[in-house]
Amino acid sequence: MLLARFIPIILPLAIAGSMAAKRATAQSAGTLGTENPTFGVMLFATTLFIGALTFFPVASMGPIAELLLSMK
Repeated sequence: MLLARFIPIILPLAIAGSMAAKRATAQSAGTLGTENPTFGVMLFATTLFIGALTFFPVASMGPIAELLLSMK
């Protein structure tokens, strides 16, 4: 049981170690820097979009269930 808890941690740690070992590259026209407002807007929009997609099934199932219950 103890191994089942720690084995799934190995792959994310290996990925993080691989990414940490890489050298930083110079910023170019195709990269999105983290110190400008565009990054903040994109991060906020992505968070809002994922949150809406998470909440939408719950919001839509309430009226659908109510409709199905009233059809009895």
